[in-house]
Amino acid sequence: MQTDYINSIKEYLKEHRDEILRDWETLVNMQGASREPEKVNQVICYLKSRLEEDGFTCKQIPVGSNADLLVASEGADRPGKPIIFGGHLDTVFPEGSFPENPFRLENDICYGPGVVDMKGGVVAAFYIAKILRELGCREHPLKFIFCGDEEIGHAGADTAELMTEEAKGALCAFNMETGRMDDHFTVGRKGGVDCHITIHGVGAHAGNAFYEGRNAIVEMAYKIPLLKDLSDPEKGVTVNAGVISGGTVSNAVPDCCKLELDIRYKKVSDMYQVMDDIRDICKRTFVEGTTTELTFLGAMPPMEESDGNYALLEHLNKTAEKCGLEKHEPIYVGGCSDASYFTLAGVPTVCSLGPKGSGSHTLEECGIVDTIFDRILLLSASVMEINSL
Repeated sequence: MQTDYINSIKEYLKEHRDEILRDWETLVNMQGASREPEKVNQVICYLKSRLEEDGFTCKQIPVGSNADLLVASEGADRPGKPIIFGGHLDTVFPEGSFPENPFRLENDICYGPGVVDMKGGVVAAFYIAKILRELGCREHPLKFIFCGDEEIGHAGADTAELMTEEAKGALCAFNMETGRMDDHFTVGRKGGVDCHITIHGVGAHAGNAFYEGRNAIVEMAYKIPLLKDLSDPEKGVTVNAGVISGGTVSNAVPDCCKLELDIRYKKVSDMYQVMDDIRDICKRTFVEGTTTELTFLGAMPPMEESDGNYALLEHLNKTAEKCGLEKHEPIYVGGCSDASYFTLAGVPTVCSLGPKGSGSHTLEECGIVDTIFDRILLLSASVMEINSL
């Protein structure tokens, strides 16, 4: 029986290969960067209509000034817990980055904005649902959670909270982010937050009124070592001073200094702790007469490792063997993704399940065509076999 449905999936992929590639091309050619919500919403509306044609019940949810959140469900009355496929439909490429209809296929490699980050994974999920419908999979509801503002960390929107709420109670989640070239599947990710610190001092002539000035750069210089010392290799916490600016000329006491920090962490508890520690440092004053402003931007929780994540990976690897595919090793990475919101909701999750590719966030972004079919096969078969984790 197992061989029968695996062979059926393989046959479906052969028969629909050109159709899958055309849909991949269509989605890539519908360009839209995170800060172009109208354009991203056009992509969301297109996918929503396609899913509704296939029997999904869809909600297009406003999240604020960013592009909407698309939640699509099929089989809500089925007895099992929902299985989630997660993804995003925005890219980092604003209008003008690429010409019209930029998708191209050369020697089994496809190119274009968001081709693997992550429109290929979205197309894969779309066809996984089609295959499961044909195979008569009726045990678990399917749920797609696709957003339009992942590349800006959902800043200024309610997306993160809505995604977490929508994920609660699911059996598992497959996040369809870019497939890694080393074939590893992601079971954990660091969370991250940007931190902007601005010191305001008092400007003055360095020769005639030096002692009347309040040097903002000196105040920042006192704070930077304290911020650096918040890094903790044992916990996986890093605080990186990445950008600094201040002053105008050497013969003036600078009245302003700005610092941008990148902060990473492996645990939600560490996220809150390091943010509190930074607040405490910024409350301290070393140069009398200076003041400090602090802003946290785009905080994303980590995708915490869990027994459930590893159990889901083990299930995928058992299924891969039955499908004649290679085993996938686990990996923990420093980059963020929306998989973090599924684990925050208590859902076992594996990430990096889209087609393999490279060059994400560059004009050379590309995907390996054959891998989209491997991922559709693997995940369709895995859902057919899944019972409990």
